[in-house]
Amino acid sequence: MPSRIRPALIAAIALVCCASPAAAPSTPTSLATTTPAATSTAIATALPAGARRFAVVADRSLATIRVREQVASIPAPGDAVLTTRAFSGTVVLLADGGFASGSAFAADLDTLKSDEPLRDEWIKFNTLNTRVYPRAEFTVTRVTGVPMPIAAQGEWAATLEGTMKIHGVERQLAWPAQVTRSSGEVRVRGTTAFKFGDYGMAVPANRLILSVVDDVRLEIDLVAREP
Repeated sequence: MPSRIRPALIAAIALVCCASPAAAPSTPTSLATTTPAATSTAIATALPAGARRFAVVADRSLATIRVREQVASIPAPGDAVLTTRAFSGTVVLLADGGFASGSAFAADLDTLKSDEPLRDEWIKFNTLNTRVYPRAEFTVTRVTGVPMPIAAQGEWAATLEGTMKIHGVERQLAWPAQVTRSSGEVRVRGTTAFKFGDYGMAVPANRLILSVVDDVRLEIDLVAREP
C-alpha cells in the first residue's frame, strides 16, 4: 500500500464516533432501548390536537464527524472528517414540547465518506463495525427553548433531549441546537461532543499515530418537512 495512503487509514480510527449528537457536552447515562420499529407508532397514529409531524429530508441534511489527531508522517495535527447525508426518520412534536413515542431520526453509518475511500472502508470494518451496528439513532423526547405550539416561522436557541445510540450503546443526551421554522419545514443545526468510551470504543492506539484527542465532535444540519 502506498505510504501516502497508510497514514490516512490510521487517521481513520479517530473518526469512530458518530454521535451524538452538545452548549457543553452532557454526561450521558444509560437508558432503555427504543427500536426503529417504534417510529411507526408516531407515523401511523392520528395527530393529537396541536401536534405537528415532520419527516427528514435526506438530500438536504448532513452529519459531520470530526476528531483531532496527529499522524506520525504528518508534521502538524489535523481533523479527521467523515460525512453522510443518509438520514431517515419521522418525529411528531406535541403541543407541550414533548414528542410522540417512536419519534426518532437515524444515520446510515455505512455511507460515511471522507476524502479517502480506503480510509472509509477501514473505519467501517474495524472501528464502527457497521456489519453489526449499521446505524446511529437519536430518539427525541422533548425540545426546550422553542415556544409551543411551534409558530409557523421563527428561529430559536433550543435543546433537544433524548437518547443517542451508537455501536450498540445508548446514552441520554441534551443537544444544544439552533432551530429554524419556515415554509412548512424545520431546520436543526447543532454540535455535540463525547468520549470514545461513552459508546464502548477505545481511544485508537497504533505506532503510526502520535496522538488522538479523546474528544469526538458530531455536527448535524438536519431538515425535516411536514407531509
